[in-house]
Amino acid sequence: MSAFLAIVGDTWRQSKHQWVMPLVLVLMVAGVAMSVLFVGVRELPDGTKVLSAETDRELVLYGLEREWDGLYASALRHQLGLDDRLAAGRKDVDALFRQWQDADYRHKQLISRGAPEAEIQQAGDLQREMLQKMELARDNNRELSNYIRNEVDKLIEQRTGHVSKLDKGAEWQMASIAQMIYSLAMLGFIAICAGYIPHMLESGSIDLVLSKPIRRWHIYFGKYVGGLLLFSAALLAMYVATFVLFGLMHGIWLWQFFGALPMTLFSLALLYAIVGWVGLWTRSTGMAMVVGYVYYVVVDTAVGVLTDPIKYPWVSEISWIESWVEIVKMSFPSFHWLKKSAESAVFSVIVMPWTQVGVGFAWLVLSLFTGYNRFRINDY
Repeated sequence: MSAFLAIVGDTWRQSKHQWVMPLVLVLMVAGVAMSVLFVGVRELPDGTKVLSAETDRELVLYGLEREWDGLYASALRHQLGLDDRLAAGRKDVDALFRQWQDADYRHKQLISRGAPEAEIQQAGDLQREMLQKMELARDNNRELSNYIRNEVDKLIEQRTGHVSKLDKGAEWQMASIAQMIYSLAMLGFIAICAGYIPHMLESGSIDLVLSKPIRRWHIYFGKYVGGLLLFSAALLAMYVATFVLFGLMHGIWLWQFFGALPMTLFSLALLYAIVGWVGLWTRSTGMAMVVGYVYYVVVDTAVGVLTDPIKYPWVSEISWIESWVEIVKMSFPSFHWLKKSAESAVFSVIVMPWTQVGVGFAWLVLSLFTGYNRFRINDY
């Protein structure tokens, strides 16, 4: 165990010579400070206190609680699976619309060709039947949307009727800060962790390490745990500092802000496993960093678009793309949904994207153990 801890400590010492980690922490501190100082407690004409932007100092008619309404409703729909029902309804409407287009095209084609009257009549009947089914599905989907909206409004009133406008505004602002920290942490951690394993494999460094009686699993997992623990500690300190600063500045102590931390740490662990795997196989810090950024910025954005039919309804309108959605959902971990889960936790709404968490956990385990197996059998 002492050998494992020695590798963890060596990873921390390696981080001292990096300029990336201090830069990332400075950016997060600056972003948090601006977000906390940008808002202030104001009093409405009726005496109600709200949280609003500093730019609204002159005349305040409402605060950030209006932004809270939309985000809380969205989180609640995700938690109850109502968005999936809406998406399924839209999918049915789109399918019927395509069928109606096909029937309408065939009907017009038969007319232009001068086909027998009976055949034209049959095609026209089919076209009208598909039109009626499509309109009925649209009406049903519209009714479902109104029903869900009313039910969500009732639930919001039941769950948060006692929550003040000031606290709602604070929740929205802290959720925004949690989102910002998540994004900056992910983008920064790619650059930080990309070099841990490639630097260890450099000629001279790996020779010195392997010359000692240390098991290889101590070396490999020590590097992984060391890098993850160091950044996790820095992130925890950032959360505590944000919580304290917001409380001191505005008198609101929002403990549920820490609810975003577990999913953020899981996302970092998953990202490090992927980037570390690339670094091990390529022995290149640059390649590990490029692959990490391409996955997080490009691939993950595409996965988020494909698997979020409520925010991007046009996806279901393109049949060949829509057919790939389930395959993508079951094949690629989605930081898009993990980030939404972290954000929702600040509202005390537990949204657990089980599919994305399961796929992400599978990728984490697979990356770690295939990487370790490569490190174990390779002759350095």
